[in-house]
Amino acid sequence: MRNLKLITLLALAISCGDILQVEDISQKTVTALAPTNNSVLSSANVTFSWESLRDSVQYRLQISTPTFGEATQIVLDSLVTTSSFSKELTPNDYQWRIRAENSGYTTAFSTQSFLVESTDDVDISEATVVLLAPADAVSFGATDTINFSWDPVLNAETYSFQIAIPSFENATEIIKNETTVATTFSVSNLAVNSYEWRVRALNPTFQTSYTTQKFTVE
Repeated sequence: MRNLKLITLLALAISCGDILQVEDISQKTVTALAPTNNSVLSSANVTFSWESLRDSVQYRLQISTPTFGEATQIVLDSLVTTSSFSKELTPNDYQWRIRAENSGYTTAFSTQSFLVESTDDVDISEATVVLLAPADAVSFGATDTINFSWDPVLNAETYSFQIAIPSFENATEIIKNETTVATTFSVSNLAVNSYEWRVRALNPTFQTSYTTQKFTVE
């Protein structure tokens, strides 16, 4: 019985010790990085970021429109374990705020305002980039120059061109990652291997999905 009491007391002491070890972060502040206060954004895809706070476990991110004091809508109220978060927002005035939390304490919120302005960019997200050359699964020699081309996408301004070894799903290396205004790209002297290449179209607000094809160098 005495041993049982000692074990129980020891367990309680360890438990209390764990509670006491929770760091009090209530007087600390999370530094909000972006969007900066009173910034004006032209992109609907907004990435929120802040500095990580030591001894925190998670962060509570909230977004309201137009302000928290006069909120017509709480757009987001979420717990995040990383130091960034992205969300699509419609044109409007917003405030966002962030605080750190652990099992015993929370910091105060850090709050900033921003505006997502309306844009004249056409939504191209449902468009498809049609790849012209090379045809899918074509083989080339190691000394060949490979000329890639694709159809232009209406209302696109740039194109993202990438090549991966051996595929994007199981990439060991991304050997090309370029942004171009042209609809052609050439590559020479590739090593013998299997490859995938892909292209997507972009304008300042919207982007298409990638279109992907394979080729090999023998």
